[in-house]
Amino acid sequence: MEQGQTATMLHKPDDVPVKDVVRIASYHRRDFDLAVVRTNPSDHDQIRSSLLSPNHATTSTLGQLDILPTELAHEICLYLDIRSLFRFRQVNRRAQQIVSSIRLYRAVINHALEAFCIILRTNIAPWFTLSDLFKVLCTKYCQFCGDFGGFIFLPSFARCCFTCIREENLPRVLPLSVLKQRLKPRSGRLLGFIPTVRTLPGIYSMDETPRKRRTKVVLRDSVNTLYLSDYSENTRVKRSQSTSLLPYMVTTSLPYFDPKSGAVQRGISCSGCQVALEKDLYTSGVKPAACALRDKVYSHDDFRNHFQNCHEARKLWELSGQGTSIINVPEFVRRRGYFKKRDVMMSFHSQ
Repeated sequence: MEQGQTATMLHKPDDVPVKDVVRIASYHRRDFDLAVVRTNPSDHDQIRSSLLSPNHATTSTLGQLDILPTELAHEICLYLDIRSLFRFRQVNRRAQQIVSSIRLYRAVINHALEAFCIILRTNIAPWFTLSDLFKVLCTKYCQFCGDFGGFIFLPSFARCCFTCIREENLPRVLPLSVLKQRLKPRSGRLLGFIPTVRTLPGIYSMDETPRKRRTKVVLRDSVNTLYLSDYSENTRVKRSQSTSLLPYMVTTSLPYFDPKSGAVQRGISCSGCQVALEKDLYTSGVKPAACALRDKVYSHDDFRNHFQNCHEARKLWELSGQGTSIINVPEFVRRRGYFKKRDVMMSFHSQ
């Protein structure tokens, strides 16, 4: 009787809380986060409070700006690019109070501090506003394929997913030095009008390739906006290891923030699909799409739909006593993905 009930429950949808299903049958792929631009999260805790809580006791003023209502001062701040806004906040304590009380600013610092710091450090900040960043933060799906996107493509501030990064489905980027060499001098002077990302030293891609030098990177298509007639003929760059790493070097992880509910999601993958893949490996019967399914990242709602059709995920749910006990999961799931050199970084990146 119990076996028959279990078999039935594995094949029929269950009315179970999404939160419990996510906790038992899914995990966040930290190895994806580590393949792109990143910083040490432990540093964020030291600066988050200072960025959100300025000193309230102040006699500082902003001169004539102080005659403006706070709401109007906020609107003006939202027209500033991110670098200018950050510099304005550093003017004095009164400026800190104004910026720190902006709703969009507080949401970004609370939920996207790493991306905010990386935007400043890569020098892309002068090209975008806080509103631009907040808009991407509140976007759930990848702009290029429609799946859940846990990353931001810095050259254009577009929400993207790891699959599009890995499969080079993002807009093409090239080193600025290559464009300068191949464009005529008169055209090269116009490159200062193109958004430029200055990459950071780090370890990139799933192959964990180190890069120690900083490189200025631009969107290839951005050059066309300047009507450079010699561009298409002179900037055909052969694909190499260095150019194949560029998509990873100009993207960083960015959670999704729902402004209505206040919920934050980083994207989850299915533990059951990893179990299924490992079972297939033992029997030498791996299906062509098995790895892609294992690597797929879902929102919580999308995962609930996947869970209903994933036999192994539903089995994990039953083995956990419907979320009441701890179960054994594959090592891959426990490690939140595949790591080699980055094992020493794992303690820095929590789910």
